[in-house]
Amino acid sequence: YSGSVRGAMFAARGSVSDTIPQSVTTPTDASETQARIDADWIDEQGNAYNYRDDVISILFMGIDYMGDEKNWFYATESNGGNADVIGLVILDTRTFDFSMLYIPRDTMADVIAMDANGQYLDTVYTNISTTHSYGDGKDLSCRLTTDAVSRLLYGAPVSRYVALDCDALYTLNDLIGGLTITFDDDYTEIHSTFTKGSTVTLNRWYMDKCITHRSETDLEGAYKRGMRSMAVMKALFNQCKGKIVADPAVALEYYNGLKDYITTDLDLTEITYLARNMGKMYFTSDTIVRLPGETVMGERYAEFYPDESWLHDFVVEKFCVPAD
Repeated sequence: YSGSVRGAMFAARGSVSDTIPQSVTTPTDASETQARIDADWIDEQGNAYNYRDDVISILFMGIDYMGDEKNWFYATESNGGNADVIGLVILDTRTFDFSMLYIPRDTMADVIAMDANGQYLDTVYTNISTTHSYGDGKDLSCRLTTDAVSRLLYGAPVSRYVALDCDALYTLNDLIGGLTITFDDDYTEIHSTFTKGSTVTLNRWYMDKCITHRSETDLEGAYKRGMRSMAVMKALFNQCKGKIVADPAVALEYYNGLKDYITTDLDLTEITYLARNMGKMYFTSDTIVRLPGETVMGERYAEFYPDESWLHDFVVEKFCVPAD
């Protein structure tokens, strides 16, 4: 593909799964074609696919650092924090069209559990948000979450990650002089001014209300919080875009102001590439893709089960080309 940016930029990183003991590989059927043998993914229907080399995917995580030990499995330290908001940006570098897949925090997924020393314990089926807690709260936690999201997406590659705590958003809000957002839904249960269609400039207090409120009695409370956070991301992108397009160096100024509150494996060359092409990207309400599925009450917490058929088709559409 002429739009490929693979190579020096966005080269594949090693996965934490590479360090986990693997089961014995089934010998290759001699009747298979070489294209199928070399395929990146063969689905349950036997369709063979390769992953496109002109697609970049960046995992954004909003981290909630919790101190209550009852929230954690095994004997791990609880300073890793939960990834309460998870959004995967999928960017086509030929057209610079992109989608942001919102993955609810309660999504049930295979999660690699490690102890406080970073040693493998087990792979457990649990809420995907807890993946970040099994780590150091920094790069290892991010790599574990990236691995879990890739597993959820049938092994589709996640190129890079960006994890932010709430202070990152508050600081960026200050850097841009306050985020102006138009609400696409009614959020008056959070604040009386958050009516559908209203435009509000958020100070830190309003920002905190917008992104942290979650009803403890509403089974969909975490999902709604996540969607509000996606709306905040959209508004931040669009407000920053004009300044960055006028001067891409502004992106580095923002990064320097935020670096104490974020963990990322994007390097400066990749950040510059994204900043220089930001003017070609359009973040609308249609950019945000809601992962469909069903939320049920588990033994202790809500559990979200994705629509597997929809997810399969989404991965094929966004990441794949036929291998045959």
